[in-house]
Amino acid sequence: MKKSKLLKIVSVLLVLSLFVSVLAACGDTTAPASTPANDTSSTAADSTPVESEPTDTGTDEEPYKITMAIIGNEQPNQDKVWQAVNDLMLEEINMTFEPILLSFGDYQEQLRMMLSAGDELDVLPIFYDQASSYINSGQIVDLADYIYDYGQDILNYMGEDIATSGAVNGFIYGIPANKESNTRSGIVMRKDIIDEIGVDVSTLKSPRDLTAVFEQAKAAHPEMDMISGSRVITTEIVDPLFDWFGVLMDYGQDTTVTNYFESKEYKDRADLTKEWYDAGYVKLDAATTTETNANLVKAGSLFSYMAPIKPGYLIQENINCGTEMVTAYLGDLDGGYQESLWTSSVNFFDWGIAQQSKDKVKAMEFLNYAYNSPEWNNLMNFGIEGEDYVPVEGSDVLIDYPEGKGIGDAYHMNMGWMYPNQMIGKIWNGNPEDLWDQYTEFNKGAVLSKAFGFIYDSSSVATELTALNSVRTEFMASIETGSVPDVDQAIKDFNDKLYAAGLQKVIDLKQEQLDAWLAAQ
Repeated sequence: MKKSKLLKIVSVLLVLSLFVSVLAACGDTTAPASTPANDTSSTAADSTPVESEPTDTGTDEEPYKITMAIIGNEQPNQDKVWQAVNDLMLEEINMTFEPILLSFGDYQEQLRMMLSAGDELDVLPIFYDQASSYINSGQIVDLADYIYDYGQDILNYMGEDIATSGAVNGFIYGIPANKESNTRSGIVMRKDIIDEIGVDVSTLKSPRDLTAVFEQAKAAHPEMDMISGSRVITTEIVDPLFDWFGVLMDYGQDTTVTNYFESKEYKDRADLTKEWYDAGYVKLDAATTTETNANLVKAGSLFSYMAPIKPGYLIQENINCGTEMVTAYLGDLDGGYQESLWTSSVNFFDWGIAQQSKDKVKAMEFLNYAYNSPEWNNLMNFGIEGEDYVPVEGSDVLIDYPEGKGIGDAYHMNMGWMYPNQMIGKIWNGNPEDLWDQYTEFNKGAVLSKAFGFIYDSSSVATELTALNSVRTEFMASIETGSVPDVDQAIKDFNDKLYAAGLQKVIDLKQEQLDAWLAAQ
């Protein structure tokens, strides 16, 4: 990629990043950061089609019905909100709206069934790790055929490099949801205990600095666990190249694909976690517990957890944990740190068009509208003004629940990271009014991985990836919570099984494709 294009990317970069490692909202990096901890939906809820009488839109063309699959929990006032979305679209773009609500628990299976059966569907969510499968199955559309003619507003707002970065071998499978992409590794701690033991959090730069903090906090509160989470020490020091099976070290600046799990960095972090576990700081069942970190803090049994930090994050965690929290950014074990952006952080979640769409031009026109309509994004995320939210007095952008209403009483999907463009919408009370500006500046501070824009085609190693994921499930949580008897032996066994499952084949494939991609830039 030319230097001018890199500068352009940085200047327009307004979008996010997993997992989440795929990252949970309360610091558990094994699930998407914004996945609700209380998601109890067991089946997908197909909504009743929303219909309205056509209004005068200045055209005699029959309104086109957009069928859109979305992920989330059923909400109070949902039918009325979606009717309002329908009415808005009918008036502004002569389209009607039929949402299909899928739960986090089974959205993948439901989408797979819909795509295989050819069910009515125009627009669908695409997590980065699903793209190759959809492409190779012929189930989604190459947006390169549509975005330049019917998505000009998206291109103008996001910039071509970002808007078209969700591509495999030139096939543009989706447009990234516009949200924060950059994150910083950090630790979230109970502020009352930090104040009690007199720790200055600004002095905490490395995970090693936490040992003394845990020692003091444990002495003051022996009844509490100091830290929990299935990955006690998270890392942002590599470009994971989507699945961690072959990564780029040095924040993505080294273009040699290597095995992170046999690196010195991984071993050193595992050793430190083991020290904490043996000292009694780590929750004994951290590797297997299904309880969220926030709930453990709320119950009074947990002092801290690791998490990816972003502007406004602590406001969210104060609510989730039921007490005031404080955070410190953490770098590598030597205290160094460099914020970085990878393709998977920007394209963690994209919007694409299903091959079975009856009118793919209309579907692209709808996406162009959704990425540029504050009204549409506000309705989908927060509901109807006056019923589900009200403006905060004295602010042009902050909103809150109406008096007498709260969670469970009003529509509050609160999934801005998922909808096309939360950053043109309202901001929930408690966050700073300039939150979107903070996100923009936050993203600009990151260095781009040298593989930014590269997505490898994993279709030829699907069998190996299934086996590799099984091995990772067997070993990683126990190693990264310190609960293994012998770190050296556990890491050796982990890597032996990874290579037996086909790790080298995946690494070689990534290297071959990356080299070709770099040569073409």
